[in-house]
Formats: sequence, C-alpha cells, structure tokens
Amino acid sequence: MSVLKCKKCKLEFKQYTSIQNLCFDCTVKKAKEIVQKEREKKWKKEKSIIKEKLKTVTDYRKEARYWFQRFIRLRDVGKSCISCDFKLSSITKFDAGHYYSASGTPQLLFNEFNCSGQCVFCNQHKSGNLIEYRKGIIKRYGIKVLNDLETLADDKSKRVISKEYYIEIAEKYKKLCKQIEQ
Repeated sequence: MSVLKCKKCKLEFKQYTSIQNLCFDCTVKKAKEIVQKEREKKWKKEKSIIKEKLKTVTDYRKEARYWFQRFIRLRDVGKSCISCDFKLSSITKFDAGHYYSASGTPQLLFNEFNCSGQCVFCNQHKSGNLIEYRKGIIKRYGIKVLNDLETLADDKSKRVISKEYYIEIAEKYKKLCKQIEQ
C-alpha cells in the first residue's frame, strides 16, 4: 500500500490496488457519473420509443413532407426557378413549390413533377406564379407530364392518408437525400 496523489482532485490517498489512481471520493463520483450517463442513455431510448408510439398520421405526414421537400431542394439546387429565371443557388434560399396545392390535391403532394424548386418571391408573394409555373412544367418536363398531372388532380379517389404510406414516403426520400448529399 502506497500513498499517491489523486489524478482528479490532487489530494493524497492510500493506494490499495495497482490500478487505483483516484481517491475514494473521486472514485464514487466517477461511478455516479457513469450510472447517471447510463440512465440518461436508457431514458433517451425509451423516450424515442414512446414518442414514436404517440405519433399521429399528421406527424408522419409532416415528416414525409420534410424529406420530400428536402429532396426537391437538393434536386433543383443550381437550376432556375420553375416560374422565372432566378438562379436557385442554396437549398435554404428557395421553396419546394407545388403547382397543384398540397391541401387541395393531396394525391399530388408527393408527386415529383408537381413540385419544383421555386424562388420565395414567386412561391410566396405571387401565390405560386401559376401561369409561369405551367409554362415551366411544359418547358422542363413536356406537355404530357402536365396533362398527366391534370388527370391525377381530377382523380379524387387516389387520396392516400395512411400512416404506412407516409412512413414509406419519408423513408424513400430520406434515402434519396442521403444519396445526393454523399
């Protein structure tokens, strides 16, 4: 048994084992810290499980929408606004604007041809600038895509609002975003 200085508090203590480098008080404090960290880790895991169980269809829809719009922004960065010639330079500086509104035509909410990078001015201050948006769809994708969108917009039977659908959409676009970002 030898006398050493504690590595943490610098007080002298009696060393009982060759691997002991902390005094008794510091050893207890360290053990408490380890236990507390483990409890916090366990609680975070339990909390995420509880949060997942409490999610509503609206929560899943918001998550799916976030990943879809992020994908649209990543896809369209560097292009020009679908409605005007404004260059979309940074994914945080423009919107993922819908030609057919997300609330009026939920069946087109996650349609990649119905949503394009759009400058904030056209999307928010010109209510989507739809006349120019229509021209932009024709220019970018062709008249057939526009006609298909119109057909889908009229088909009210394809409104999907299930939790599973939104989970699938979120996973799909989260994966695509990760691929683009690499």
